[in-house]
Amino acid sequence: MAAKASKQRVYASLLMLGSCILLFRSQFMIYSGALDINVLWVSVLLVAEFFVDLGCFISTIYWWIKNDENKAYIALRFGAAAAILHAFRVLIFVLGRTGPWIDFDVKPVHQAMHPTRWNWDQVYFAAIMSILGIIGVIIIWRIRRRRKKSTFNT
Repeated sequence: MAAKASKQRVYASLLMLGSCILLFRSQFMIYSGALDINVLWVSVLLVAEFFVDLGCFISTIYWWIKNDENKAYIALRFGAAAAILHAFRVLIFVLGRTGPWIDFDVKPVHQAMHPTRWNWDQVYFAAIMSILGIIGVIIIWRIRRRRKKSTFNT
């Protein structure tokens, strides 16, 4: 029983770390003026991501305190939503830096100076981390689904 309890705390701590990273990044972008630079619908996505990250963080703290596998459900849902929403926002950012859609996500008055605010390393890093987040969501979803299926069969 003690090993299971410590596993729950480790899982909750890892999810808490991930939500802290996304929460910090969203908060940093908001305070750096992203709401003024981006078009309205991208700004709304950023604010929505901030609140989903906050919800993930708070529910993960609750999971960590209760130290119960049954409390993981809400935290994992928030975590999956945060990873998917972040990946979608990063996809918009990447598409806005390439191809025929350059700066479609930036207000026209900021388009001339926008390339000075980012570099390609940031774009690649954000894209890779978002892909890893989506892969993590898929893996956790499959594990939980398989566990649920084996529970019903016994």
